[in-house]
Amino acid sequence: MKKLMVLSGAGLFAVAGLMPELAFGQVNESGTIDAATGALPTLKEMFMFSPYINGAIAVLSVIAVLLFVVYMLGISTRTMVPGDFVDEVMKLVLRKKYDAAADLCRANRGMFVASVVQRCCENAGKGQSVIMDMIDSEGKRRADMLWNRISYLSDIANVAPMLGLLGTVVGMITAFFGLEQQTGSINAKILSTGVGQAMATTMFGLVVGIAATIFYSIIKGRATRTLAEAEQVVHSIADHIKRDAEEASASGGGTATKKKTRRKTSEGEDA
Repeated sequence: MKKLMVLSGAGLFAVAGLMPELAFGQVNESGTIDAATGALPTLKEMFMFSPYINGAIAVLSVIAVLLFVVYMLGISTRTMVPGDFVDEVMKLVLRKKYDAAADLCRANRGMFVASVVQRCCENAGKGQSVIMDMIDSEGKRRADMLWNRISYLSDIANVAPMLGLLGTVVGMITAFFGLEQQTGSINAKILSTGVGQAMATTMFGLVVGIAATIFYSIIKGRATRTLAEAEQVVHSIADHIKRDAEEASASGGGTATKKKTRRKTSEGEDA
């Protein structure tokens, strides 16, 4: 829902910016190449060629930077698989205090690994296949939530260039229809100025799209490494629980065998 609201807001902002440009249908002759020095228009001048669409792209760029910073701080082994928490849970599991371990996980459900380990501890008395199914289902649910969060960057990387292309199309339409107001032959200066101004929005959109793609790739790699670390920790705890269950089963089986042997011996003596 938040993703839809952000992208819809940027799109509506850009579409609203098309109205004055299409209404006036004129080519702004400012921002041309300096005839004396050959210098290109400044970024500020190019931004003002289509301020509404470029403004929407700028908003997306700010959101992309903020998301990148938030994900860099929030997606790491220190926050999702903290060593102190894992050590404390491991101690409780080794002591076979599964209820205490589950309570500790429940108190720290904000951590990625906590909810998965909690399911392991809550089902410690069940079979290994049941525990592994719990791990897979809960781990997949939490991982899907994480991937859905970081997909915002991928969406911005796709939307920003399309907004730039939209601005370019509108600019081209404005430039060509602006030629109707010129008398005589086509003025090459006016046409080239209109085309150049129209291409500025594509440039801004591509810059933001490339940056967002780089941000997404960095966060994606960081998330993959963190999820692999979390999976390793969870399986380590599950192996300890499995080993304890096997030892308990073997101990119970040995005790039952001894009881049967004693019973047979007693019956033989009575006979």
